Amino acid sequence: MAQISTQDARGVFTQALIAVYKERTAPKAFLRSYFTTKEVSTLQLSIEVQRGTEKIAVDVERGTEGNRNQFSKSSEKIFVPPYYKEYFDATELDFYDRLFTTSGTVDMITFGQWMDTVVEKLGMLQDKIERSYELQASQVLETGIVTLNSGDNIDFKRKATSLVALLAAAQWSAGTSNPYDDLENGATEIRTKGKSMGNIFNVILGSDAMNSFLNNTVVKERADIRRISLDAIRLPQKESVGGVLHGEVAAGAYVFRLWTYPEYYDTEAAANIPYMNTKKVVIMPENPKFVLGFAGVPQLLGKKADVGAGISAKRGAYVVGEYLDERNTSHVIEIKSAGIAIPVAVDQLYTVQVLA
Repeated sequence: MAQISTQDARGVFTQALIAVYKERTAPKAFLRSYFTTKEVSTLQLSIEVQRGTEKIAVDVERGTEGNRNQFSKSSEKIFVPPYYKEYFDATELDFYDRLFTTSGTVDMITFGQWMDTVVEKLGMLQDKIERSYELQASQVLETGIVTLNSGDNIDFKRKATSLVALLAAAQWSAGTSNPYDDLENGATEIRTKGKSMGNIFNVILGSDAMNSFLNNTVVKERADIRRISLDAIRLPQKESVGGVLHGEVAAGAYVFRLWTYPEYYDTEAAANIPYMNTKKVVIMPENPKFVLGFAGVPQLLGKKADVGAGISAKRGAYVVGEYLDERNTSHVIEIKSAGIAIPVAVDQLYTVQVLA
């Protein structure tokens, strides 16, 4: 049986932990699949935003200077993302006492079993943070305000015209309502004010909103919902977990793909909270300009006395670390992350509350 000394075991473990963790496949999530990832090693995230126009050129007389154009500088928006840090004490795991025994050696089978246990627990901690990012994406899509436990909420200043609550007579449960008009209004808002290219839109419906849509009188009369083959959709969303594609409908000059997202999260105060507001509908372009940005997390830099080499900041969505806390007699294994869901093209979102 292959063995290593207990003196070498921790060094081998540290290297193996990072290697095995990097091979772990991160869970996918439907709402975050609309956000592309950006990673930096600095404390702040910088996003350049410049609103587009669709002005036409005006003809001029031959021989004249022509029309002089000036371009306004892009707007730089700087964000300090919320910070997440989760950890556990490895000394509480079953294999710890068996691994670091007084015999002076560690067998590799036990070492491998302990490594699997540690990576499993570490993955559970990452999943907790992943759910927080999914909730961030949900809040951006619904209101444009990311609500944080610290109270330092981040407001992306969505326009009032992109946040609509239907009056009683227009709500989808009413016989006088026409959901297709609401979809067309949303697409027109995104197309004209958000300067979105293309006429295909994704629509995410809350569970109650979807039921009201299917039972709506106008929708039943038209009955034009068509099934879509997933193989025909050229979207990253077809690879995401949780989103349910129901089909597509046409309204005005636009085509809408209808999705629901029956997924939930838990807090200390409540359980089974839906990510998607059950009474609301979110409309966005086929390929929206949204970013899930990750900044640097707190790290000790400088030099280690035993090696003398410089230590640079680790960059990535998640940073894994471990250390011995002699004061509390614990072997701490932690995962840290600092990310924020950013609607770079904030005007490419339209949210409508279709039920009371």
